[in-house]
Amino acid sequence: MNPFLKLPRFSQLALLVPLLTGCLCVQTARATEPVYAAAKAYSWLGSQMTTRGLIASYTGGTQAYTYDQSVAAISFAVAGDAARAKTILLTLQKLQNSSGSFYGSYSLSTGKPGDASQWVGANAWVALAVASYGKITGDHSFDAMAKKTMTWCLKYQQSDGGLNGGIAGNGKAVSWASTEHNLDAYAACRYFGLSAATKIKSFLDNVVWDAQLLRFYTGRKDPSIFSDVNALGVLALGASGTRSYASALSFNEMRMLNTQVNTRCIATGFDFDASPANDVWLEGTAQCALAYSVAANSVSWNYFTNQIILDQDASGGIQYSMKGTTDNHFTFSTVNCVSSTAWLILVVANYNPMRP
Repeated sequence: MNPFLKLPRFSQLALLVPLLTGCLCVQTARATEPVYAAAKAYSWLGSQMTTRGLIASYTGGTQAYTYDQSVAAISFAVAGDAARAKTILLTLQKLQNSSGSFYGSYSLSTGKPGDASQWVGANAWVALAVASYGKITGDHSFDAMAKKTMTWCLKYQQSDGGLNGGIAGNGKAVSWASTEHNLDAYAACRYFGLSAATKIKSFLDNVVWDAQLLRFYTGRKDPSIFSDVNALGVLALGASGTRSYASALSFNEMRMLNTQVNTRCIATGFDFDASPANDVWLEGTAQCALAYSVAANSVSWNYFTNQIILDQDASGGIQYSMKGTTDNHFTFSTVNCVSSTAWLILVVANYNPMRP
């Protein structure tokens, strides 16, 4: 275990905030660089909070993505800042639809939906944020909100155990199922003791697990290659079990590991996909780093944690990706973002948000 993580898990980052004001010498800060980097990340994350009670997903951005609110709330709670975590959850509680769902994003200026989609994955992350907040603080006042959200998610469970994706921006339910969404939903159902977790796990083990290549498909009947499902699979299911989940990390190394250069640094990490691997997706690299820790590979956990830190700028923020490449889904931003920065906090604290 990295010696920088010997401090109490849930208070170490908040206690290190004085580093940012120069109360401790630079030599000490360098000697504890990962924890210092996480403290800087915490400071940047706080700077993204708005008076509306939501957190701006990107520097200078206009949207608060629901997934980002959830990851930020978890990171604040892990850093010992229960007040900000609670503020985000209180705001989400007000925004929750009567059905139990949340929209994909909300405008920071109006509070109205920006992305009208209602995806199972993003909604499950709200439940995971509530789970971590409750576990860390002992305050379970948001549990009912989370369970209502999961009841909505489970409306999309199919006969094979998998949950379809939810509702697209046009208001229509989709027929596809995402492995990522199902990992998120499994983790939330497992925490809250929902029996649907058993069927979701069967879907993950038997429908979207590639027994030949020892990795996860992207979704039902979708063998395309993405790195996040393999990392999140380890975080949600553990290193081993019905399948050898940690083997999927080796698959990521073979297909998506690469080194990139930009104006900030030279860093090695994982691309979002393998068509080809020509970028370092920093949020995903953080997910992989934490998955290595779950798999008891402290060397890779330490290495990739420090690779992410190389990208951190003076403000404490981390870019979404190093190169801003375009894949089949969207163009990656090179702006500092909540997701990458919040995941750095989780990685340094060695906190698995999918198994609170």
